Amino acid sequence: MERVILHSDLNGFYASVECLYNPAIRTKPVVVCGNVENRHGIILAKNELAKKFKIRTGEAIWQAKQKCPELVTVPPNFDRYMHFSRAAREIYNRYTDKVEAFGLDECWLDVSGSTKLFGCGEKLAKEIRTVIRDELGLTVSIGVSWNKIFAKLGSDIKKPDAQTVISKENYKKLAWELPASDLLYVGRSTAKKLANYCILTIGDIATTSPEIIKSMLGKWGETLWVFANGKDICTSRRKVATK
Repeated sequence: MERVILHSDLNGFYASVECLYNPAIRTKPVVVCGNVENRHGIILAKNELAKKFKIRTGEAIWQAKQKCPELVTVPPNFDRYMHFSRAAREIYNRYTDKVEAFGLDECWLDVSGSTKLFGCGEKLAKEIRTVIRDELGLTVSIGVSWNKIFAKLGSDIKKPDAQTVISKENYKKLAWELPASDLLYVGRSTAKKLANYCILTIGDIATTSPEIIKSMLGKWGETLWVFANGKDICTSRRKVATK
């Protein structure tokens, strides 16, 4: 059976929840952040309007204010976020019992065994987006693929309230043309090491010899090569072990 994996990402999660509770700020750029009296407090989340000012998660509040003086700052309320996170997972569980959380706002769903009941992965993604919006008042972006890595890439390609299918027919066009830093677990340091060898895209990682990637990054380099090629990490290791 062909695997069907969804990755669901609640858009601007903390900020979206805060806007639900305060209609007066829904049309304004909003960030959830630490203590505004502390110049070293950082941005934890932002809504879509704040993103237009190129405000980044993790930057200092004073830097964000320089970009957008009218920015609305809201303190975090983690009890609320936990409530909505659990509510979203309850919705996911209606479609599959194979749900893997990735933080409060993201989940992978293996719906391989659910397609006979609910339809193809694309149809399932559309239905889940509608249910989340109608029942929780939030939006999600969902990636659909045959593996977890490309499903997550798909959820990042279009935001908010969107879905992207990365299939075995289109992954070289959709996934391989993305920057190497977009691949899960490729952080700033790893991306810089790859760039030193002119490996700039996910496709560059995939088409470089795994032995070369491994010589650059160690065993982890081999894992990234597997990710970039859309292979199942466990299956790939079994094949290596039997050679």
